[in-house]
Amino acid sequence: MSEIITNISETFDRKRVYFYECDYKNRLKLSEMLKISAEIAGYDYTKKGLSHEFLWDNGMVFLVSRVSFHIFEYPKSQTELVSSTWEKGKKGAMFLRGFEIRGVDGKKYVEGTAGWVLVNPETRHIIKPKNFPYKMPQIMDRECSALDIGKIFCDNLRFLGKREVRLSDLDGNGHVYNGNYADMTVDVISQQLYEQDVENFRINFISEAVLGDVIEIYGNIDNKKSIVIGKICDKICFESEIIFKSN
Repeated sequence: MSEIITNISETFDRKRVYFYECDYKNRLKLSEMLKISAEIAGYDYTKKGLSHEFLWDNGMVFLVSRVSFHIFEYPKSQTELVSSTWEKGKKGAMFLRGFEIRGVDGKKYVEGTAGWVLVNPETRHIIKPKNFPYKMPQIMDRECSALDIGKIFCDNLRFLGKREVRLSDLDGNGHVYNGNYADMTVDVISQQLYEQDVENFRINFISEAVLGDVIEIYGNIDNKKSIVIGKICDKICFESEIIFKSN
């Protein structure tokens, strides 16, 4: 088994919240929170010698599969943030990661868990964690207020609209970037509901959407919880759940 130098168990990154990353209520968008968690995960792997390019050249690529986060408070525009991530272990085919978003003063804004899967970039077949040829770093399992990253169930879904995949949706893997699905989720709820603060957000990425695909969006939405499912030709593409804070 090959070994990567991995003495660091937690990786940190600092950023400022930009105006364009916030919604019209000056709240950091859910899609931007997903981007932060995904980017720092990629940064962490790169620091360990497992960059996207290195993995791709060796017939592997990490794809985010499930994300769940709990929002204590929304960061605002120009807030200085410190995000962090660490390995939490494995669950089935997933490599688990914890992450936090804090202010530079230590104030906690967001915490969560993400599940990543390793796949062959050509066949898209999953590579099980036991077959990953590199040692992973020290595991840290902290308490987390986010909901479990399990399957999202819902009955009585109704059709809410369609969304065609465009060039600007695609990422370096050639499919819709994960954060864009959060935007698709909030775009189908009412403005009145959208203006409520979110307490918990979960999203599962089931199958890829590529250029030209048409995603049919279904949902079950009330004033406490919103479940939105995207399908391509009756096959689930993504499933998401938003739980709003009590007034």
